[in-house]
Amino acid sequence: MNRKASWIFLLAALCALAAECAMAGPISVGNLVVVQVGGTGADGTAGGAALGGTAAPTYLKEFSTGGTQQQTIALPTTAAGSGQRALTNQGSATSEGFLSQSLNGSFLVLGGYNATTGATAPASDTAAVTNRVVGRVTIGSGAVDTSTSLADAYDGSNIRSAFTADGTSIWTGGNGGSGAGASAGVKYTTFGASTSTRVNTGTGSGSNSRVVEIFGGQLYVSASSSPRLAIQQIGTGMPTVAGATETTLTGMPTSGTHSAYDYWFQNANTVFIADDGSVGSFGGIQKWTLSAGTWSLQYTIFNNGTTTTGVRGLTGVSGAGGVATLFATTTQSSANNLVSVLDPLTAAGAAAATPTVLASAPANTAFRGVEYINVPEPASLALIGLAGLALWGRARRSR
Repeated sequence: MNRKASWIFLLAALCALAAECAMAGPISVGNLVVVQVGGTGADGTAGGAALGGTAAPTYLKEFSTGGTQQQTIALPTTAAGSGQRALTNQGSATSEGFLSQSLNGSFLVLGGYNATTGATAPASDTAAVTNRVVGRVTIGSGAVDTSTSLADAYDGSNIRSAFTADGTSIWTGGNGGSGAGASAGVKYTTFGASTSTRVNTGTGSGSNSRVVEIFGGQLYVSASSSPRLAIQQIGTGMPTVAGATETTLTGMPTSGTHSAYDYWFQNANTVFIADDGSVGSFGGIQKWTLSAGTWSLQYTIFNNGTTTTGVRGLTGVSGAGGVATLFATTTQSSANNLVSVLDPLTAAGAAAATPTVLASAPANTAFRGVEYINVPEPASLALIGLAGLALWGRARRSR
């Protein structure tokens, strides 16, 4: 076998190893991936009809941290073989489309609907009629899997977010319609499953949940229905069965008007929260720090007391000296952008900060979730390396 044939064999074998091979390339560590709802074609650059109450195509767009687009991964708009489903989002449902990277660094996950483009109000359907789908994207290949298709989650309302530890265990966040609380809240399922379990059923729990995340081995969710107005701790650790209590992090609001969505833990003592609320409701990016067991709001970036730039999607990365670069998606209907800002700031600096625009959503589309791609855990890298070496050795021996 010649060198070219060996490489062809290796690539084919790697695709077979992944059990799927999508028309996309690997996603690079150190880049950003943004969820775009709406658009036409394979790359989503041409805006189609204005976003409304129907199912719209969903894309993952990869950008450098400077805003240069790298690639577009189009998620399926129709069901296919091997149990694969469509994954679309409801165009006008601004609480959907959040994105997260797995704890082991190998996957991205997000939620959507098994509904073809143009289907009317998929979020209003029961999950048995329109399954709520969790899409899993392999970072090392760009391959998409939509076989996790839930028939018992978020009846009559939105699936908003998903998080996975390892590509197999999955938690989701969303809401339910009237009388559908059992199908709502924070749910646990596994890759490829069709059923789920609501875990936040203990004291303090609510059904209207937004963004789920695990940090430091603990499951959290954001919410915006009183008294759940910020980040909630769900039970202890990473619960997978019903009965977990839900507790607002000490010091965070339980009354008033707040609209928390995505959040990013820079470390165990610092968390940033995206809020799309008004000036007086701390709309912008809130910085909270922990001291003596209590969280305190330090300042709100992009909020000067008169005007604010609301955000929903949020991620970040720490640099030299602990300086954080925050990346967010803004909410203005006339200018839905991917933006960045550096922190730490003074309170005055936070109030005066203006977003650095990295990219703008095409006409009739919207940017939703955003994730900075971190280095996979060493164990994941070792597994990938060993698999690649084994396949390469097999190809070499057959020359």
